[in-house]
Amino acid sequence: MSSPEIITEEFIRSSAANTSAVSNGKKISNSGDFVKLSRSEDNSLIFGECKGSGKNPYYTSVDFSGDNPVFRCSCPSRQIPCKHCLGLMFDWLAKKTFDVQDIPEDILRKREKIAKKEENKTSPEAIEKKKKSNKSAVTKKLKKQLEGLNLVENFVNDIFERGISSVNATSSAQYESLAKQIGDYYLPEPQTIIKQIINSAKTISSNPNDNEINKIVSLCVRLSSTIKKSREYINSKLESGEVLPEDNILYEAMGGIWKLTQLKELGLFKENAEIIQLSFTVLFDEIHKSEVDFAYWIDIDSGEISKTLNIRPLKAMNHIKEEDSVFGLHKIKELCHYPGGINKRIRWDSAEICQPDSSIYKIIMSKAENSIGDAVKKAKNELKNTLSKDATAMLIPFDSIEFAVNSDDNHCILKYKSETITLKSNENYPDTANVVSILGNDMLNNGTMLGEIFYDAETRKIYLCPVSIINENGIIRLC
Repeated sequence: MSSPEIITEEFIRSSAANTSAVSNGKKISNSGDFVKLSRSEDNSLIFGECKGSGKNPYYTSVDFSGDNPVFRCSCPSRQIPCKHCLGLMFDWLAKKTFDVQDIPEDILRKREKIAKKEENKTSPEAIEKKKKSNKSAVTKKLKKQLEGLNLVENFVNDIFERGISSVNATSSAQYESLAKQIGDYYLPEPQTIIKQIINSAKTISSNPNDNEINKIVSLCVRLSSTIKKSREYINSKLESGEVLPEDNILYEAMGGIWKLTQLKELGLFKENAEIIQLSFTVLFDEIHKSEVDFAYWIDIDSGEISKTLNIRPLKAMNHIKEEDSVFGLHKIKELCHYPGGINKRIRWDSAEICQPDSSIYKIIMSKAENSIGDAVKKAKNELKNTLSKDATAMLIPFDSIEFAVNSDDNHCILKYKSETITLKSNENYPDTANVVSILGNDMLNNGTMLGEIFYDAETRKIYLCPVSIINENGIIRLC
């Protein structure tokens, strides 16, 4: 059971759907719109009556009786939590007087209903029934995916038979039709790669250039590898009969959507984890027409660099919670992670957020790689995997960051002991290298850099894209 003690300003902000909801909640609190504030004797519930647009007040509550807070309000808003729930928590944070009252009957009934629902879910009969149903559905889906892979393979063969440079607007239109069709076969990763190939093919048809041709070749190789690995994965599961989710990166690539319960069942979680956000940015996914709230985090104990992704399709922006930069230390009872190599994706239900002690930054710095060479070697091994992303985030120490001597582009170089690596922005962080060049000297010496190591096909070199700088005074985010 949680409690109102977890309420901090950062907790309120992280719970809100967007920044405007936070502002509206704070306005409600500052205006004193709650005409009645109450709490249960055991502090498992805070509730109140808030002035609304009509003659009747809105009945608002935040219930801490379960593992995660439950927000309830009688207002018509579809946002959870609504601005009234946020205002109620701001009132608690402001240490306003909450009178002890009995828990309302309707809340008790709702609690009982939730408890009964959870009990039914965990009964042996329900679990067995769900397993059988899931197994049948997954088997049917896997067979459908095998059919789709044959279409994807035909697409790759057709590209190479025609010749990459011969792809034109007409063939691109045919390929777009195929890409849509692949969506019926539950193959999101192959479908995404096909769309990327189509975009590059369109560029070539109007403006031929070697970079785009090389990109298409690379994408076709990746797609061929994905087809091969996916086919082997599906056939092995169908032959063994063990078709339910497993600790394999291909599960998601093949259209699987992980639930926290599944990750926990597979043991993909860590108890009592402490993490802190090192960076935050919003990326635009042109292929899927969505915004992605993207952040890197560090595990204070292990030093692992992980990531969070909050995908918000443009068509559903108003219905999906918007993430933001957070600066507190997150203490998490069960931190789940997805299958994968370096920079695994992480998720959690709830966290206790507190102000980090100043010593935390020294701890973060101590988790950096031993050398630039070690970092590059690990990143290269990760990048070789055709299913991995095209950049790997690493924590690298530096003695200094300096301008390159006699260079045409005035780029910066990160130095540590006798090793160096060139800093260069990439698509995800297009301006950060320029930001580094205008930082003060106090930030350019004896620190640690979080950066994405990536391979540039045009220059055929490995670069480090700067993301954040950590020193003993804190974290400097470059975007």
